[in-house]
Amino acid sequence: MLSAGANVEWLRDGLGLIESAAASHDFAASVDSADGVVYVPALLGLGTPHWDYGARGTLLGVTRGTTAAHVVRAVLDGVAQRGADLIDAAEADSGSTIAAIRTDGGMSVNPTFVQALADLSVRPVEVSPASDATTRGAAFLAGLAVGVWDDVRDAAVLWTPAATVQPASDRSADRAHWNEAIMRSRAWIPELSALDF
Repeated sequence: MLSAGANVEWLRDGLGLIESAAASHDFAASVDSADGVVYVPALLGLGTPHWDYGARGTLLGVTRGTTAAHVVRAVLDGVAQRGADLIDAAEADSGSTIAAIRTDGGMSVNPTFVQALADLSVRPVEVSPASDATTRGAAFLAGLAVGVWDDVRDAAVLWTPAATVQPASDRSADRAHWNEAIMRSRAWIPELSALDF
């Protein structure tokens, strides 16, 4: 995914809809859903599995009844949709089943986002006890390299999530609608869409 938290920063800094990234949860939770509004978080294009650098952020389904809270909710849902896209792509490429998602970073402390990710991916989401688990992972790999552990599985047993969020609602219709939104966001800048790395 080429951008995740940057979309919440855009809500805060670019649009002024929220005062802080943390406020996105309360704001989004003030409505039951995005009420048909769909946001494709392609501020820098689309990464896996679409690989379209000319795609752009897209906001669809806006009506006269759309409020700022619906837009914030749509942004969190859009990032969760991209997370579900990544899981689907990883399973398709590897032939393996991903039973649960582990998440860290700033968005992992946003209950609305984490629930959306669980619902849209139809998997439990395990929230890291450390908001930046990258350094912890690097430490595990270093320990493996110097013989603290004999196998990566020895380090893996040290994982204990801070919370596990289970899927709570069927959002399969949202996934189908999402695919249409992705198609509409693509090739906005044809020259960039033609890039192939």
